[in-house]
Amino acid sequence: MVDLDQVKQLLERGDVTELARYLARTYPQGLVGERDALVTLFMKTGMGHAEAVRWASELEKEGHAHHLPGTSPRWVFTSKPVSMAALARMVKGEWGAFVGASDEAVEEALEFFERQLGVDHATAQEIYRGLEAAGYVSVAYQEGPDYARDRVLFEFPEVFLKQV
Repeated sequence: MVDLDQVKQLLERGDVTELARYLARTYPQGLVGERDALVTLFMKTGMGHAEAVRWASELEKEGHAHHLPGTSPRWVFTSKPVSMAALARMVKGEWGAFVGASDEAVEEALEFFERQLGVDHATAQEIYRGLEAAGYVSVAYQEGPDYARDRVLFEFPEVFLKQV
């Protein structure tokens, strides 16, 4: 459950990174809702609409907040800055040929995020949980030149690809 006083304190301090870390811990599956959900959360702290919009935009611009539209829309928060547009491009271009050290499908996806985005394991998990909760990932058995096992399949909806 979100502590609005904690959010308010972090907003008042102006600490974007610490606010992102708090939101990532508080909403590990993301903040469910359309684009206005994050602004609404900030307004619940007593902040005015214009200031709440500015903060939501700042978190997004800094790469800590990512809106994932689709059938299960939500805001995903990462403690370290991440470009979801770059991730979508990498998945489309490089994921099919990637074979990680792990035989476990999810761990292999996390390894891909860590290597390709240069993030730590915790941030890779934040990304994965958000994509999974938004319905962007599934696990299925696949056969390839270097593997025959369960693999994570990524499917970014058209509405997401249009915004990145």
